[in-house]
Amino acid sequence: MARKSEQNDLGLIGSFTESGKLFMARKAPNVWQKLWKRITDVWGQFIGSIDALIGNRFVEFLDKVVPTPLRFLIPFLKDDLGIQPPSISSFKGIVVPEKNETKEVLKEIIVEERIGTIWQIKPQFLRYQCQESNPFRCEFPLETVADNPNNKYCKKCNFPATLPPEVKVRGRRGVYQVDSYIGIRGTGRLYNATNLSDGESFLFKEYVIPKKYFNDQETRESKQNFESSSEIKLLDGRVQDSRLVTPIEAIADSREERCYVILPHTENTMTLADYLATHGAMNSWQVKSFLNQVLQTLESLHSQKYRLRSGVVAAGLPHGNLTFYSIAIRENFQGFTVYLNDLALWEDRFYPPDSQTHTYSISRDLEDLGYIAFYLLHGGVIDLDNRSYINPSDVDHWVAKVNLGLKKFIQNLLGFGETRYASAEIARRALLRLPIEREALIEFAEQQEEAPADKKNKWAWLTKKVIAIFVGVLLLLGLLLLLYWWFTQPPKPANLNLPCCISQISDIPAGNFTYAANKNGTWTYTLLQKNLIAKGRTLEDKLQESQPKLQLSYQPIDDDQLVSDKLRSSKVDFAISSVITNSGGDFITQDIAYDGLTVFVAFSYAQRNNSLPTALQGRLTFEQLRQIYTGEIINWRQLGGPNLPVKLYMPLDKESIQIFEKRVLKTATAIAAFQNLAQDGNNSITKLSTFDSLRQLIQDFEDRNVGSISFGSISQVFGQCSVYPLTLADDRQSFVSPLVMQTGKAVTPDIDLCNEKGNYVQNYSAFINKSYPLSYPISVVYLRDNRRTPIAERFVSIMRTEEAQGLLKQTGLIPLKYPIKRLNAEK
Repeated sequence: MARKSEQNDLGLIGSFTESGKLFMARKAPNVWQKLWKRITDVWGQFIGSIDALIGNRFVEFLDKVVPTPLRFLIPFLKDDLGIQPPSISSFKGIVVPEKNETKEVLKEIIVEERIGTIWQIKPQFLRYQCQESNPFRCEFPLETVADNPNNKYCKKCNFPATLPPEVKVRGRRGVYQVDSYIGIRGTGRLYNATNLSDGESFLFKEYVIPKKYFNDQETRESKQNFESSSEIKLLDGRVQDSRLVTPIEAIADSREERCYVILPHTENTMTLADYLATHGAMNSWQVKSFLNQVLQTLESLHSQKYRLRSGVVAAGLPHGNLTFYSIAIRENFQGFTVYLNDLALWEDRFYPPDSQTHTYSISRDLEDLGYIAFYLLHGGVIDLDNRSYINPSDVDHWVAKVNLGLKKFIQNLLGFGETRYASAEIARRALLRLPIEREALIEFAEQQEEAPADKKNKWAWLTKKVIAIFVGVLLLLGLLLLLYWWFTQPPKPANLNLPCCISQISDIPAGNFTYAANKNGTWTYTLLQKNLIAKGRTLEDKLQESQPKLQLSYQPIDDDQLVSDKLRSSKVDFAISSVITNSGGDFITQDIAYDGLTVFVAFSYAQRNNSLPTALQGRLTFEQLRQIYTGEIINWRQLGGPNLPVKLYMPLDKESIQIFEKRVLKTATAIAAFQNLAQDGNNSITKLSTFDSLRQLIQDFEDRNVGSISFGSISQVFGQCSVYPLTLADDRQSFVSPLVMQTGKAVTPDIDLCNEKGNYVQNYSAFINKSYPLSYPISVVYLRDNRRTPIAERFVSIMRTEEAQGLLKQTGLIPLKYPIKRLNAEK
């Protein structure tokens, strides 16, 4: 290649780069290219803002909560906390200075040497008589192989030639075949290669160890050191950051003066130098995005612990080779993604032994990055007008339009700013705090510096980022409220489509059948109590009249366990219950109605102003009920009521007691205390039928000045205006009343239940939706046995007609749906 005249004038500039010429500052792309680049980078700005917000807050949070002895476990806090992990001071052949030496070493490097380093224009292997003065970057080794693939050395100077196509190299993970030559990158040659075992494509990089520079012992040591340090993995076994490209495998050729690394393919990437040649200088936002990605990768590299192939554990590992060719960039919709290649750990193993020792450190990485960022703003390193290097220490060499904050940040990286960053993590946090808006106009640095403080806009804090975060928080709160409302809504009943009439149910099995229920339970009252549906008539009479083929014999049983036993032994065909558990899956359960427990106190019209409903505001919580029925509360004053002793009653109905224990008392301790108070002879809780307790409560209040309380089935209590059914709330749930007015308004203690009869009803929706905390189903229970006669199924079909549901509603039970069509027609 012919040298340019500019290179001859500038000495070091005359050395060759990868492409054969040095990039110079040039004009930026046209307006349409800029517009397109801005459009494709919008997402990158958003990601950067969120990353900055979360990252800073997260670090502050960890700083507060992590105990001091354990903070060494958090790599990205090590610089802030002053805790350094163990590190290796050097690798064989590559010197890594300690921190106290770093600043002095860097001061000795002039800008021309630094430019030569980041542009990789240092000549190599000058002992070969190469007409280009650098055989490693000469084209003749490639032409030699093109003429004859068997030639291993350059036909001009005898330098090791490039690898011919289809040459095969065996590694630990397979055999790799070289497909095509790509070019030079850093200190090695790049090829496309394929793993013949699975056909996967890789990048194949070749390093040479020329015999004119390395004797046999030095060659063996170089190969050994190369293999032992060219494969690095995180010590904790996590997958390596994909933006730090590290060798998949390192191979030292035992027969040739060459070494190889197998690298993953990064599709559609180009070197940073090629990117500048195509697109020109970057603007402030692009440079910030570039710095953010590189610092993020360096943060991981500098702070994590790595295990080398030799087993050596390395911490505080510098990159050591940040150049315009070791950094790759890939354009995407968000802007671009930056990759770091060619760590000095293996890249610089092949400099001649007599060459100057290279010095690497974390500080050197940050300073190199500062130089690269500075030249990205220019699009090159040479000022063509003045035919000289662009020097960041010269204030006149800075781009006219640059964000002031970014300018100060780069100066800090370079080491002559207001501060110096101790780590990549600290530098990145400082970078993310820079408010550089992509679409915003970039102000002149001079204008920012001269802006008077008294003219600051008081709304300056209201940035797009703040607004976006505020809107995001509002949307999140709205979503949480919506989810809370959704999950706290009671389940909606199925949209039942019931047949009209009992007489429409056919296929009634012939014969006499028996069914059972608890003697003192809800069904016994519902089925046998006269005058509930017609004067002198019971529900049993009405069912027999409506369906004469139904021959059922009802058998009341005192113990629920006996009901289960009779079902299992087939002594009864089915049962009606609310508490039989389907242990073992022996039973099938189908609901025919709903009922519920109500807790009630006396409602005296004569003393209503001093009555318990008024004092209690008509409500109790389950916690208060537990305290009352376990003996913790013995006077209503303890709940803010009148000075009346508490008298406890409970029904004879064992089903109601079991439901009360399970739903209200809940814990074994509370249930044991309740059962102890209810023992015969204790007289702490009096057992009475529901109707007897209704009379007893009003007498206790009016005649004995005692505040009594009891509970029982709503189907039996409804319509009895001498007592007041209290509104209840399960633990941490809202209050639900068992009664409501016909208008939907809740029943309160100021309503006279006796005078308002007919104007209030049971809270049907609360019972059907099961939002009333003591609601429960009335169910038909039968044995899971296909051999039995299906009388239970036919009985369920009968009870699920509009006619039967209306009859059940008249008895005081809650129908499966409301309103009932047939009942409405009768009204």
